[in-house]
Amino acid sequence: MLKFAVRRVLSTIPVMALVAFLVFSLLYFAPGDPALLFAGDSATPQQIEEVRRNLGLDQSFWVRFGSWLWAVLHGELGVSMISNVPVATLIRQRIEPTLSLMALTLVWAVTAAVPLALISAWKQGTAIDRGIMGFGVFGFSVPIFVLAYCLSYVFAVELRWFPIQGYVPISRGVGPWLNSLALPAFALGTSYVALISRIGRAALIEILQQDYIRTARAKGAAPKEILFDHALKNAAVPIVTVIGIGVGLLIGGAVVTESVFALPGIGRLTADAILRRDYPVIQGVVLLFSFTYMLVNLAVDLIYPLFDPRIRY
Repeated sequence: MLKFAVRRVLSTIPVMALVAFLVFSLLYFAPGDPALLFAGDSATPQQIEEVRRNLGLDQSFWVRFGSWLWAVLHGELGVSMISNVPVATLIRQRIEPTLSLMALTLVWAVTAAVPLALISAWKQGTAIDRGIMGFGVFGFSVPIFVLAYCLSYVFAVELRWFPIQGYVPISRGVGPWLNSLALPAFALGTSYVALISRIGRAALIEILQQDYIRTARAKGAAPKEILFDHALKNAAVPIVTVIGIGVGLLIGGAVVTESVFALPGIGRLTADAILRRDYPVIQGVVLLFSFTYMLVNLAVDLIYPLFDPRIRY
């Protein structure tokens, strides 16, 4: 297990290097000039050129990439072009809302999706199964921002059960913290629930048709024992896999969700940086998200043996 973990961690080095190169390349060749935005509409060509020189934008691609990569290897993600604040500091200031949103979304998505998958697989072909799968299609088809605006209008504007926007730190109380994240977490997690429940249902249906399940039924095993002790345990590997893969949905959806609900998290920081063409911030955040996603998938690989003892590393 330890050797496998070390190999996986080492394998992330070339992947992260490739990600860093692609991110820098895409931003370098993207249309638009940050110097124009930074200097203002009334700036003269000489002033724009001076801003470009001060920001280092007049240097060649390889010089800029080498300087940035060298700084990253030393733990420095650069300095924001707009606020002149280190990117690492900006991320530290914004990380709590994003982690809170993703953690709450993950908890509610898993606790909702697994029971839905169990019920749908057990009631295959019935109206209950069709209803749950209809919800799955709906949740995976409706864009996050559409659902977010609908939830905000109904539960925040009309019913006034939740705040429309904003974030309350957990240090000010668990209740206000949950209240500020309830709508964003539900909006972000709906597509995640749909994904997990559909994949879980397919895995459970396949397992429920196995010979050992029919043997358990013939022996008079209770439905609860069949579902939890036999079916769910053996379907855990594909369910855990899709949970790990779905973290990418959470990362991408957090940008939209935080923008709609005005949460001061990393997603909102990313959206603002894109609009302002603040390249160092964009590069630092994308690297952070990529590294986080790889760590989550590494953790998923390492916990496989807990659900299936046949898996050995």
